[in-house]
Amino acid sequence: MEDEMLTGLERVMTEFFHPSTSNQRKREIEEQLTKFGNQNGAWKNCLHIFTKTRNEYVMMYCLSVLENLVNKMWVGFDPGAKSEIRQSLNHILLHRKDVPQFISNKLIKVIVDIGRVDWPMFYPNFFTGLLELAGSSNGEFGDTRTLGLIALRIASEELAAPREDVSAQRKEELKKLLLAQVPSMLKVTLDVLHAEWMHHFMQLTEVSMTTPPPSPSSGESNLFDLFSGTTQDGTLPRVTNTFEISPHSVTIITHALECLCHLFSWIPLTVNINNDLLSQIFRYARLGSCLSGHKSQNLSVLSDLGSHAMGCINELLAKNFVPHNFEDFLVRIFRQTFHLLQQLTKGDNTRECLEGLDDSYLEKFIEFLRLFVTMHFSRIDMNASFPLMPFLTLLFKFTFNQSSHEHFLNCMDIWEVLIDYIIDKAEQQKDDKKSTLTRYKEGMLQFATATLQHIQFRLNQSYLEELDNVATDENGHTEWQTYLIENLEIVAKICRLYPTEMLSILFPILEETSLVYLQANWSLIHQQPQQNHSQLHCALKDLTTALQCFGRLSELFIVEHFRDRMDKASALIEKCLRIAHYGIPLQLYQNSSLVPAQIIQDVIEVHAEALAALQPFSHWLSRLYSEAQQAGDSQAQLAQYLNGYLDVISPILTKQVPDKVVLSASHTLLSMVTTVRATFLSQSPIVEKLFRDVSNGSCNKLAMQIQCLIYKALSNLLLLPWPNTPECEQKWEVREQHHTAFIKSLFADFYALSNNAADLQHNSAVIEQAKPVINRTLVILSEIVEAIADEVLKSREICYRSLQHCIEFSLQLFPIYLTHPDITEYLMGFFLIIFRALRRQMGAQQIAAIIQSFLVTFTPEQLQSTILHENSAGVRVIEKFIKILELVIDEPGSEFKTFTPNIIVLAVEQIYPIVSQRPSPEVKGALFCLLHRLLSKRHRYFFPSPVLAALLQDGSLNTSKTGTVSHKPQFLAIMTAYGQSFLQSDITIFKQNLESLEELNKRQKLFEKLHNLFSEEGVLFQFVNVLIQTLINKSHALLQEEICGTVFNMSSADMEFFHKNFLQQFLQNTVGLTVDQKNSLYNAFKPETDLPSFTSNILRFVNDLRYFRLCNSSLPEGTVHF
Repeated sequence: MEDEMLTGLERVMTEFFHPSTSNQRKREIEEQLTKFGNQNGAWKNCLHIFTKTRNEYVMMYCLSVLENLVNKMWVGFDPGAKSEIRQSLNHILLHRKDVPQFISNKLIKVIVDIGRVDWPMFYPNFFTGLLELAGSSNGEFGDTRTLGLIALRIASEELAAPREDVSAQRKEELKKLLLAQVPSMLKVTLDVLHAEWMHHFMQLTEVSMTTPPPSPSSGESNLFDLFSGTTQDGTLPRVTNTFEISPHSVTIITHALECLCHLFSWIPLTVNINNDLLSQIFRYARLGSCLSGHKSQNLSVLSDLGSHAMGCINELLAKNFVPHNFEDFLVRIFRQTFHLLQQLTKGDNTRECLEGLDDSYLEKFIEFLRLFVTMHFSRIDMNASFPLMPFLTLLFKFTFNQSSHEHFLNCMDIWEVLIDYIIDKAEQQKDDKKSTLTRYKEGMLQFATATLQHIQFRLNQSYLEELDNVATDENGHTEWQTYLIENLEIVAKICRLYPTEMLSILFPILEETSLVYLQANWSLIHQQPQQNHSQLHCALKDLTTALQCFGRLSELFIVEHFRDRMDKASALIEKCLRIAHYGIPLQLYQNSSLVPAQIIQDVIEVHAEALAALQPFSHWLSRLYSEAQQAGDSQAQLAQYLNGYLDVISPILTKQVPDKVVLSASHTLLSMVTTVRATFLSQSPIVEKLFRDVSNGSCNKLAMQIQCLIYKALSNLLLLPWPNTPECEQKWEVREQHHTAFIKSLFADFYALSNNAADLQHNSAVIEQAKPVINRTLVILSEIVEAIADEVLKSREICYRSLQHCIEFSLQLFPIYLTHPDITEYLMGFFLIIFRALRRQMGAQQIAAIIQSFLVTFTPEQLQSTILHENSAGVRVIEKFIKILELVIDEPGSEFKTFTPNIIVLAVEQIYPIVSQRPSPEVKGALFCLLHRLLSKRHRYFFPSPVLAALLQDGSLNTSKTGTVSHKPQFLAIMTAYGQSFLQSDITIFKQNLESLEELNKRQKLFEKLHNLFSEEGVLFQFVNVLIQTLINKSHALLQEEICGTVFNMSSADMEFFHKNFLQQFLQNTVGLTVDQKNSLYNAFKPETDLPSFTSNILRFVNDLRYFRLCNSSLPEGTVHF
């Protein structure tokens, strides 16, 4: 019978995992296996089958059945059967030597799960058995160290922080039991490592494998001989061809180190770490640095062991809190690791040495340095004796000898942390800032210089050419651009610390590379050898980098440094203008007869970057303008610069110029116009010509993004107020006339369309033909309006009057294009921006007309059709409409408050019922934002002040001793929507609404109102009930902390009621618990009123409730409870 069962199970499992098995058949097999595993006595069959089979699928299935039994039914299981299972599993573990490692791991996991419940009361030899396995190399069952070490690691993982449902009391007990075993675990692991070292690695134990001794004069705890090395020659160990180590030994050492690594992640540092343990770990850590004349299997094995050992070291370093009595050990760790780093970077072949290291080992070493700088550098740097420059020199050599781009950037991250530390320290020690900066100056400037050399193609071409400069990421950057930006950001931070010194380093780079560009004989370039082309390519790439760098550093020339560095800023602007102007007459960016194909992209980038570098200096020009106005000085210099800007921008705003160059020019034009706002700029002949050209369609063929930038700049030129100019001199009337004319000329096609609106309503062909015109108009108008959203009232008034006809016609288009989501989305997006920027200029009457038009259009049937059919564009239209309603709610005026009832009806009665049961978060997020605004901004609509309540006698009030509620049914409907959202699986909406309720409570004491004014409905503690059920069900475990905080804040409205009434009622309604268990849970919940204690109580309550349910479900059927 059992043999037939074995044969059948092997057949079924093999069929299940066969590639040709259909999903339907797999579901049938799953049901069959589930039934087999759930039947009485299945565990006995599984134990027998496991001992007989060699099928891995069957073995795994049998262990899964046993694991399910242990985790879900063990507490109420027959004691005799439990004893038999324990003995059988241990017997299998020791006698089945032929099972794969992953099966052994699963088997050990089941044994540990049993120990989690039974040890030590019913399984007293559980842990001693694991320790004996880990320490036995030639006992009755052979070498069991691998099994034992794996078991110790799994025991550490499962018992230190049990994942399955275990009572809180048992968790504490397990932690104490496990802590008592830590010394034994460390000892047996250390013994294993020592024995393997003595057996296999003595041949490598030369001076080079020893760790640096403590300074003889200063004692073990002296940190400041970190880099002193030994008195002997500390060369790196070499692996000879005669060195061998068995795979079995490698496995044992690996598992020993993995076990240590996990132990270090949670054990206290105070009593468990000693010198012998650290020395042994560092012995293995140094194996990763072994040298060999060639890549060999032995070298790979040693690197792997070294990586595991470095993982142990990093685990120790990763701890935030370091007790005082552990600092000596910390110093020892630093000394030994930095001594090894010294050897790795020693001599002239550092790069070759680092290239010879295994990637994994190198990553662990970089991680060590990151942890040292992030977690411990500030502590060590506080001592003036710390050898700062030797440390920086060591880190410097390690960083700039990395051959991998990824490793280099990881090292740069370490430097960035270090630089941030220096910046923070300098800001905190303002009185002693100079001496603070002087301490780090030499090292930082050397690092900055090396970084700038590293990103120059003239000095590092082969390395940088490896980076991809074609494919772009989600930010639109290529791999090279991302690499460059990360390096330049670090350079910029150092410039904040040492601006004068850094500028003296940077200006020569710009000067050298710009001369190559400006003095090149382009007519003869084609005739020059390829080597010259390569040199020019590198110089142009470096010029682009220099320009980008100075653009990033524009902040150094403004604010408090404006006057001090005025000459440097002037020289820099003139240099950028010269470079930007240089290519225009020759049209180098598109002239293939002058520029070789392999260089033309470099020329384009130089031109684009020169224009981009001018953009941030608009702020410098604005300051120059402001100072000249205030002092009454001549504005000739400003006018010269602005004309220079226009000279290099205006000629290239054409389709013939590469988009990259035009885009840079457009951004710079917009920045200049928006930031400087010079009164005379609009009268410039170049600007007047630009207005004429644009009005005549000169830019219509440019990319839409570029068009938007240009038109927005010209619109801003007419709309934005002039700084330091009286209102009477702003010339608003003239500017309004020009702006209205500009809009009409720019959108002549749209105006023509409005004159033939009748054709749109009846002619489908005209409707389709009009789409490009409508699309273009709405996109550009949206940009123009958004640009002045935060500007002065007069600017927005002029903008509204200029666009009034377009707004009115767009409203007429809405019902016509209602079934065209592509256009409707643009229309609703346009109205959303109009409402954001110009709602006060529009007035309540027009807003009412627009809202009413939308309400008529969005019938319940239309809403349901759009949302349920999941048309993405249609859904976005509704979301934008909801955001428009939010803006209406935000307005404080009484004329806007009249919309409140209709908005509530639309949100609660029409939209919410449609989206409430849909799993998709679409529309829900926007809808609940609207409900939050209603509760926040229209608070008095629901909770009128006493004076207002006395005046209102319209039947909408509910008055009690604790206060007055108006429109109670609507408020309860909103609360119901919030409550139902907590019953659904969408974690984003759950978190959003949790934060919403918390904010409302903080601002308006919502929870207190819910408890006092809605006590009959029990609204507040219905929320508490739902949230606690969420914790019990683990449905939103990622938000556990936030949920506990909200439960506490809600309960704080009446903590006495929570303890005396709610908890008892909650437990009374909870199924699956005995009366004694309910009483135990209630009595264990202490009536503490501070958040940490309450959170601890609620988590203990939830954990033990789950555990009791698990215990009860595991009891045999028919068990009687008293």
